[in-house]
Amino acid sequence: MSRALDDDVKRAIKEGDHEQVFTRIADALSQRLPELLEIEMLGRSHMVDEQTILLQDGPAIAVPKLRLVQAFLYARRILEKHVEGLRDETNGDGLVLRATAVMLLMDPEHLTAANTRKRLLQDTIKSGTDIESRLHDEQYLIDSLLTSRLHRHTKSPTLWSHRQWLMQRFQDHGLGIDATDTMKRVISVAAERHPRNYYAWLHARYLTKAVSETASRGDNLPGMRGDNLPGMRGDNLPGMRGDNLPGMRGDNLPDMRGDNLPGMLDAAKKWAMAHHDDISGWAFLMFFLDRHPEYAASVVSEATRLAASFHWRNESVWYFFRNIAARPWCDKGCREGVEATRLALLSGVEEKSPGARFLEQASSWIQTYSSAPV
Repeated sequence: MSRALDDDVKRAIKEGDHEQVFTRIADALSQRLPELLEIEMLGRSHMVDEQTILLQDGPAIAVPKLRLVQAFLYARRILEKHVEGLRDETNGDGLVLRATAVMLLMDPEHLTAANTRKRLLQDTIKSGTDIESRLHDEQYLIDSLLTSRLHRHTKSPTLWSHRQWLMQRFQDHGLGIDATDTMKRVISVAAERHPRNYYAWLHARYLTKAVSETASRGDNLPGMRGDNLPGMRGDNLPGMRGDNLPGMRGDNLPDMRGDNLPGMLDAAKKWAMAHHDDISGWAFLMFFLDRHPEYAASVVSEATRLAASFHWRNESVWYFFRNIAARPWCDKGCREGVEATRLALLSGVEEKSPGARFLEQASSWIQTYSSAPV
């Protein structure tokens, strides 16, 4: 969504009840539905009457650009008062949270709005009141912004950074993070809405590392449980059992166990193969398989089969294949599958065409780097 305003919009901004517009849009953003909100901006091609502030059908919300600007101006005044220390005690932090939600809908790179939400959430965490509920509310809003049909939001470094910060708070408090669901409902959707979405796949890398590290810690924790320490059983020492020591029992770790890995891989694999000309999905698969090469054989087998069937000769796919074949953990069968697919595709392509060039470059790359350390 462009931030540029037409002259007639600038004139119209001065009219109307900005508080009423702000309240209506803030109410819409404060909803918690079974599905994520799907927000769109209405431009001049979708004119609505002067009384319409927004349109909603289930989780789908459409906001005229003029109304959002009016709400943003009102929200900004609320945030400015908060920053200056002029808080309205009758509304408290709730009003500021509503204001910052509207501001992030208008401008996903508004750092002050994002950081204010972090500070307010930290205050809630320190108070120990409704921590889980507040964290999930924040996740719902951010995920809705990241997956809506808002071009700047789906690839916003500020929003993706905010989500990663939020996931770290989940981990700090032992709350479950469904990495597979995040891959399917958030990352895949954002990557679909904004091709070559570096920030979305960077978040997928973060989740992969978090899942791997949590699973690794969980594997090592049994030796630290009170049940396994002679003379230290919780049955004999009330209050000293590993079950009751926060962070010392595998069961109390955030729900990011290794069984998330196959689900994450499956979602990423399906996305990459459905968008074979988008290098970002293949690059993530390379990252994932470098960390978990035990999954490589099945992924490469399926990818080479599809490449041969659909004649994929584009650079993105062969970037993936050439790097796979050059990895030291890629076995003979894997390399032979890649080479067989390359030769089959090369036989049916015009000489000096882009496809032929990519296939020849892949062969040269594999020969040069397959024996080199990675």
